[in-house]
Amino acid sequence: MLRECDKACIYSLDGVFLAEVKVIDTDKENLALIFEEEDMDKVNTESVIVFYDGIQGLVTCKCSLSARVKVVGTESGDIGRSIYKVPCRIDELIGVEQRRRDLKVRVSLSSMLETSDEKGNVIHLPAKIKDISAGGIGFESSEKLKENQIFSFLFETDAGDTRLKASVLWVKEVAENGAEPFYRYGSRYFDLSKYQESMVRKYTFQEQLKRRKIQ
Repeated sequence: MLRECDKACIYSLDGVFLAEVKVIDTDKENLALIFEEEDMDKVNTESVIVFYDGIQGLVTCKCSLSARVKVVGTESGDIGRSIYKVPCRIDELIGVEQRRRDLKVRVSLSSMLETSDEKGNVIHLPAKIKDISAGGIGFESSEKLKENQIFSFLFETDAGDTRLKASVLWVKEVAENGAEPFYRYGSRYFDLSKYQESMVRKYTFQEQLKRRKIQ
């Protein structure tokens, strides 16, 4: 059922967030979850688990958890504290949310766009990224860009940085309360490598998981 998954969030049956865990053994009949010691007292035999799958999106399932086993050796990693392996059986698929390019998250990220002026000179324009998905970004800037204008920006994540290329899909001028007007833009990526798409999708899924934990 899971195709590219190494992380999940666990909830009680009534929707209370319990813990974030590592997912292993997804190629076996019953997968396993890695818990940190401080989260073990939160474990329920029956739980709702939202799996972060890099291919499918957020896969929500009702699961049964079995007896814990203290982890030693390579599975324990370098976190410097006790962790536990808990077998997990998926009993029911509840839903798959926002597959591939559909998942869009709201953000507020300062960025510097690189583009060219009418003479072909490279210029840099400040912008604020307002939403991001695996298809493109929405952003705001006080600078005017044209539809189909090509630009690039540095996409920074905890897993690394990469420069993404995109083109402007639409432009909307906004004037609020007599202030200087600014522009809102929608855009789409192009020349996106599989590695870059994977980075963007993982970022959006992780941001979605963070919001689920806060709720």
